[in-house]
Amino acid sequence: MTKIGIIVNHSTRAAEVDIDKVCAYIEEKGGSFHRLKVKSGSAELMENFTDITNLPKDAGCVMVLGGDGTIIQAARELAETGVPILGVNLGTVGFLAEVELSHIYKAIDAVITGKYKLEKRFMLKGRVIKDAKIVYEANALNDIVVARGNLVRAISTTVYIDGNPMSSLHGDGIIVTTPTGSTGYNLSAGGTIILPDAEVFGIHPICPHSLNSRGVITSSSAKVDIEVEWNKRSEPDEAIVSFDGNKGVRLMPGDKVEIMKAELMVPFLRISDFNFFESYRKKFLG
Repeated sequence: MTKIGIIVNHSTRAAEVDIDKVCAYIEEKGGSFHRLKVKSGSAELMENFTDITNLPKDAGCVMVLGGDGTIIQAARELAETGVPILGVNLGTVGFLAEVELSHIYKAIDAVITGKYKLEKRFMLKGRVIKDAKIVYEANALNDIVVARGNLVRAISTTVYIDGNPMSSLHGDGIIVTTPTGSTGYNLSAGGTIILPDAEVFGIHPICPHSLNSRGVITSSSAKVDIEVEWNKRSEPDEAIVSFDGNKGVRLMPGDKVEIMKAELMVPFLRISDFNFFESYRKKFLG
């Protein structure tokens, strides 16, 4: 029996799908369903989490009905389980979703009969260092961003790759992205699109106050450090580091964020021959 976990983002287009009908169809085809709830997490970090306590260890996949944000949030929680994710688009862009809502029953058939492939995506691991101590660490599927805080003024940062200073930047911040995240905030900021199977990071400045600041692509085996500096007026610039868009940890001059490839991989379930360029044209170029 194929066991399928189900996550639904009720703040999107969930009213368009009859979840009870979907669950009944899974049972009709000889499978079983297990609903997982999205709960509120830390108020300070403004993040939610998926309660996976009801997910069987031998689950065939977790079907996530929502937009890219819901899929990313679920991926972080499910990464340690190794259970594949099947994204069903209820969002606006839905670049990470494998199927549209209209094809959900065909997708269930494919899962039950085993007619699918697995595509693994790597994650980033980030650590926040204050006074030589790790005060926070988390994984991110899309990106880790160091950006200015509440004040509408630029921050100064220095980026190191494997201990070597790459550049000192004055601007709104720095994006470190995976290939998966390269079509998200990185794309909006003018960053390079990276193919999903590339073993690289993208490092891109956000609104740099310079005419010659450029992003860089580096190997995923590299270690990237971002250190917040004092500004030209010797005043402390407040910055924030976020993981996959969740409001994260406040940073002050001297604080550092260490970023490297995480050991965990996120398996996505593909029921069709995924073509990155076709998907890109469809989602972004119309």
